[in-house]
Amino acid sequence: MQHIPPRFASYDVVIPCHNRAHVVADAVESVLAQDHSPCRVIVVDDGSSDASATVIRALAATHDKVQAAILPRNVGASQARNSGVALATAEWVAFLDSDDVWLPGAAQTMLTSAVTAGHDIIVGHFARIEGDAPPTGPECGWDGGCIGAGLMSGGVIGPSWSVVRRSLVERVQGFDPSFHNCNDWDFYTRAAAAGGRFVRLNGCVAHYRTVAGSRLVNDTAIGERNARRVLAHPYFDPWRVPEAISA
Repeated sequence: MQHIPPRFASYDVVIPCHNRAHVVADAVESVLAQDHSPCRVIVVDDGSSDASATVIRALAATHDKVQAAILPRNVGASQARNSGVALATAEWVAFLDSDDVWLPGAAQTMLTSAVTAGHDIIVGHFARIEGDAPPTGPECGWDGGCIGAGLMSGGVIGPSWSVVRRSLVERVQGFDPSFHNCNDWDFYTRAAAAGGRFVRLNGCVAHYRTVAGSRLVNDTAIGERNARRVLAHPYFDPWRVPEAISA
C-alpha cells in the first residue's frame, strides 16, 4: 500500500519584541529550524530602547523568510501583534513571544491537516524555564474541556503554544491595544465568543522562558483591573457562578 505523507497547513509567525535584543534571535531561529517551515517570520520591534531593532534587521538580512517591522514608538504587545498580522498572508498565524522558543516538531504537531480540519485555534503544552534552571514538566492551563469554563477560570492559553486561523484573527479585529496585559486572555475570549473552535493537543511545543527585563505582567494592580474587564464580557454569563443567596 502506498504511503501518503501527512499534509500541513501554511503558517506565518508574528514575534512582537520590546527590549529583548539578547533573546529575540533564539525565538526566530527556533521557528526557522522547524521541519515544517513557515511562510514568513514577521518580527515587530515595538519601539525598543536597546539594540532589538538592529538585531531584527540583521536577522531579516540573513534569512529570506524573516521580515522586519520596526515601529517608531512603543505601542504595546497588542498593537505590535496587530501590526505583524496585517503583513501575514498564510492561512494560520502564530504569535510567539520574543523571549520564548518553539521546540523541534512544534509546527508539525500543531499544523497537520488532521488537526487543523474543523478547528480555528490549536493549543499545545509548554514547559517553563526560570532563568538557568532546567525545564519543568509540560503543562497547559486548559484541560481540553469546555473552553468557556476554561477561560472563565483565567488566561489558560498563551500565544507561544498555540496557532490561530488568520481569518478568525481578522474577524475579531486582533488584539485589543487597550490591554497591556491580559491581552491574550481577552483575545482568546473574544475568539471563543465569535465561535472559534478550540482543540488541545498533548504534545509540548514551546519553552516559556523567564528572562532578564521588565515584565508588565508583574504589575498586579493593572493585571487585576484588566482581569475584571475580561471577566465582564457577556460571553462568560453561562459559566458565571451565582453568588450565594442568604436566607
